[in-house]
Amino acid sequence: MRYDKDMKNYEKTGYLQEPFRLFHIRDNAVGEVNLHYHDFYKLIVFYHGNVTYMIEGKSYLLEPGDIVIVNRYDIHKPTVDPAAAYERSILYISQECLESCRADGYDPFFCFTQAAEQKAYVLRLGEFAQTKAGRLLSEMEERSQRYGRAVEESLLFRLFLLEVNRICMEGEAARAIRPGAIYNQKIVDLLTYLGEHLFETISIDDLAETFYISKYHMMRQFKNETGYTIHRYMTEKRIAAAKEKLLSGVSAVKAGEECGFQDYSTFLRAFQSCVHMTPTAFVEDRKARSLGAGNNLL
Repeated sequence: MRYDKDMKNYEKTGYLQEPFRLFHIRDNAVGEVNLHYHDFYKLIVFYHGNVTYMIEGKSYLLEPGDIVIVNRYDIHKPTVDPAAAYERSILYISQECLESCRADGYDPFFCFTQAAEQKAYVLRLGEFAQTKAGRLLSEMEERSQRYGRAVEESLLFRLFLLEVNRICMEGEAARAIRPGAIYNQKIVDLLTYLGEHLFETISIDDLAETFYISKYHMMRQFKNETGYTIHRYMTEKRIAAAKEKLLSGVSAVKAGEECGFQDYSTFLRAFQSCVHMTPTAFVEDRKARSLGAGNNLL
């Protein structure tokens, strides 16, 4: 559960082979990380280092005990000072795993949904190790060969996720705070606007007029803040939405149409550019992988 090379493999592929996966890593040689996104959800508990975490245009200077909440398809990256060891626990969670945790009166997606709605992606707990969430995570990270350990890990995971959701739900003033972020308000507003009009035909000129800004200045700022051109950002987000539709049984032609692509050939080229396979191959691949992961859900 603690191998760095495994984590890098997940980062590279973008998808999760198991219901959830936990890593505890301490290193100095992180190197430059490009802005990227995944098909899975991610919780990061930060312990040590000098790290700034950027998510969807907002940057946070992390403090020990912070929990970073990353939705699937959120564009993000850490910037790490190599002079200080970077220590963190990282929990990858699949969509199917979260769905399996649903119960009457309990939404396992709550912390992720709240982070997206409030555009606030960090919880600051301070003495994390002394909290119930901290103790549960510590138990999950124990290396043990005891009988039934796999079942125990799954139960601990559910309890840890429940505790994080409780922290988000039950009065943040008493349990945690949402630290401020450094960001360009114009770019955050632009990201919000693009999200609300993602499947519509929007030109650069229209955006510049809407936000009262020079289009060339806007394009430079957007690239500097997000690492993407506006066109590439919208394409990646549309493809992410199309992938959801494909996996729900929508045909490739209809998925492309509903996600704002002018015709199927345009959608196909964009999909292959982003995913490196055809829509049909993508669905077949994900179905094959989900069979193995689904058998492990508790």
